[in-house]
Amino acid sequence: MTDVTVIVPCYNNAATIETAVQSALGQTMPVKVIVVDDASSDDSAQRARNVAPKDPRLVVLVQDHNQGPSAARNRAIALAETKWVAILDADDWIHPDRLRRLIERAESDHLDLVADDLIRVEAVTAPKQGTRLWSDTPIGVLPLTLSRFALENIDSRTGSRRELGYLKPVMRREFLKANDLAYREEMRLAEDFELYARALNAGARFSLIDPCGYFSVDYPNSLSKEYAAEDLKRVLNRDIELLGMANLTDEERRALGEHKLLWHKNWAWVRLIESVRARDLQGVARTFIAPPQVAAALAIRCVRHLTGRPPVAPHTHRNARPQDIETILSAVPDQTG
Repeated sequence: MTDVTVIVPCYNNAATIETAVQSALGQTMPVKVIVVDDASSDDSAQRARNVAPKDPRLVVLVQDHNQGPSAARNRAIALAETKWVAILDADDWIHPDRLRRLIERAESDHLDLVADDLIRVEAVTAPKQGTRLWSDTPIGVLPLTLSRFALENIDSRTGSRRELGYLKPVMRREFLKANDLAYREEMRLAEDFELYARALNAGARFSLIDPCGYFSVDYPNSLSKEYAAEDLKRVLNRDIELLGMANLTDEERRALGEHKLLWHKNWAWVRLIESVRARDLQGVARTFIAPPQVAAALAIRCVRHLTGRPPVAPHTHRNARPQDIETILSAVPDQTG
């Protein structure tokens, strides 16, 4: 009996989609896999179908126009009929035993969401080493609260690109349905963070455990993607909405406020860059009309840029440490053993 649907949103991932789908179908427990091609201009959809053309476990859908990853995920979740749903990006892959281990933990602890500390690897065949997303040492089982989750998405605390918003949890479908939870389709950035935050506010029991084998592939140009100011403004707007949620504690409000401040600074910086590129002097001036902490951070960043220094001071306290993949995976005991 199938307990989990793996959802794979895809856009122009012809080079990687087959590996992703093969890893999803190759799980040690029964699965269904739904690929949603977001109107790719390459042959991603056909390559996904070619992995297992006669396998009823695999469904490949194609959007009639590009709508973004949130819409693709929502379409698949709406079609899923299993107890659990799991998200897999089309340029990543998962260990054969990952979903079994996660779902066993979720069932034993009565969780609504469970995530494993993902493993970042280079874009090479059969990588031998990787780096953990959040913790370089075993963590066991870490229950996540809304305040803890929000704080662990602030890079000055976690280190660059070590935020918990990158996690890919297995989620109880009925919990999402009962609480009317879905990805915000207008968001193309930080949509994961926003959904998990609302789930926690709705009372989700959410734990983080050691890596079970979600391999997030780092490509040479993966750090160079630029987002428009409007994309960052959507994140800021959603943070404002999160702060308006009912029943927030003072601690949760402070944590979400810190996250909002971070994205206000990010938005102001990109807005400034766009105004400079457009030679919009009034736009440049308007960027500095902001809360004092935002305006001060913007001024400091301008000085660093003009003096040739990195835009922000490097985070040396949480730099990821490469480890052998087998060592990383050994941190999770097999509950059936």
